[in-house]
Amino acid sequence: MLDNRIISNKHNNPDNDRSKDDLKKRSLDIYEDDTMFDLVGYGKLIYHPEKLVGIKNETKPFPITATVSLGNFCNHGCLWCSTAYFREDDAFAIDGDKLVEWVTKAKQRGLRGVGYVGNGEPLAFKKFKTISKKINDLDIDQGIFTNGYLIDRYEEELLNFAYVRISLDAGTAETHSKLHAVKENHFPKIIKNVEQLIKNKSENFPTVGFQFATHQDNIEELELAVKIARDIGVDYLSVKPVFDRGTVKDKIAKNTLTKDDFDRAVEKLSKYRDETFKIFYRPHQIISESQEQNQLVYSRCYAPYLGVNIYEDGGIVGCGPHHIEVGSLDTPLDELENNIIKASKSFDLIKCPAGCRYHAANYLVNQVIEPNKVKKTKHINML
Repeated sequence: MLDNRIISNKHNNPDNDRSKDDLKKRSLDIYEDDTMFDLVGYGKLIYHPEKLVGIKNETKPFPITATVSLGNFCNHGCLWCSTAYFREDDAFAIDGDKLVEWVTKAKQRGLRGVGYVGNGEPLAFKKFKTISKKINDLDIDQGIFTNGYLIDRYEEELLNFAYVRISLDAGTAETHSKLHAVKENHFPKIIKNVEQLIKNKSENFPTVGFQFATHQDNIEELELAVKIARDIGVDYLSVKPVFDRGTVKDKIAKNTLTKDDFDRAVEKLSKYRDETFKIFYRPHQIISESQEQNQLVYSRCYAPYLGVNIYEDGGIVGCGPHHIEVGSLDTPLDELENNIIKASKSFDLIKCPAGCRYHAANYLVNQVIEPNKVKKTKHINML
């Protein structure tokens, strides 16, 4: 998943008193849940043992997945969008032919999946149909994060995807309209689009999920969104906080919800869970965000070995928040791999944003490679 969220000023402040020793000494209560192996890194790495061997030997550094921003234009204006600043000036779109050519070559190096998400709405990209079909023909898994409004336009293509996740963030048209800055008719159309997609999909693919970015302005509609999701056959709903980063503070009030607020809201949802419908809630995200720092038990980040971000200008970065470039779609793949190794060694973990999706994978990789250097405790930031 592309993560272009700007690190808060506190993380960038040179006067910040959070030393590495301080980070190592501080700890949080570990929150146990049953979702550990559903996290980025843990589940996926089980299927890629050669990646662990390659990391240890500093070979095979080519990423398993690439998260792609097809363009920086969007048909919604979510108030908490942390990449809105990318759309303040000119509109940009990726070179589709160059992307397909890169994926074709990258597959030979070990690339297995492409996820469309980023600085805009992927389905608003005019060449989405052409690109997704060509990459599907390469037998590369594809997934997408979308606001859902244009799903009906590309249903045929999306039915070949591994996953489709929709940012719903509301239980009524009124609240959805307010938070996404669109007309109220968008909400029922999105629900209808998703319902039709589910009706036409095969038994297991794609998995279809809702994401609910939770804030004091919409938490009262969380249960209603869960009811809608279950009623139309969605596979899961993921509860996440609205992160106070980027331009968020300019358009919406700071998220004042506490972990207790989330716990109480999610507890009411347990009656909706069953074998066909899951609710994902990772409290460590809220804990980490409230602390404005990570409880890191490792000393090196291997994120670019697992996934890279490709921007609409063709640039490739090994980490969204740090924005460390490792090349472009024109960079020879040997050079790209060397740059990935260098990037992995250069990350300043003090500046990592709370709740980074690669913390779980890093914990696992570091534990396997250098078990004596990893604290004997579960990582608080599993996702």
